[in-house]
Amino acid sequence: MTSRIILAATLALGTAGAALADVKVNTPGARVDTPAGPVDINVDVGSSMKPTEAWIGRAVYSSDGKNVGEVAAISGDSVYVDVGGFLGIGESRVLLDNGNLEAVQPDRITLKMTEAEVKSLPPTNAEKN
Repeated sequence: MTSRIILAATLALGTAGAALADVKVNTPGARVDTPAGPVDINVDVGSSMKPTEAWIGRAVYSSDGKNVGEVAAISGDSVYVDVGGFLGIGESRVLLDNGNLEAVQPDRITLKMTEAEVKSLPPTNAEKN
């Protein structure tokens, strides 16, 4: 019985050590000391949920992974997105507020909405460029 407890404890510690060793960090200068040794930490401080002009032209994806359009304009915490259409013909501009945003990445913005929800939004009266 004692040998089973020791074996279970050894396996549990081995699994925990392996899990700690899988931590990946890519931020220069950041180090974390764990039982497995120093580990680099990947902290993405470049993404912000505050809309900026740098977002204009960035692809917009729905929560179900569909490319629904691209950012056309920014106004305060609101994001105007051109959705639908083909080569700029037949697309409509919809207004999204900051609460609709799930994630901001260098190449895309992901929404908390599905493709169907985005396409059902009413078009805005905002001027298209």
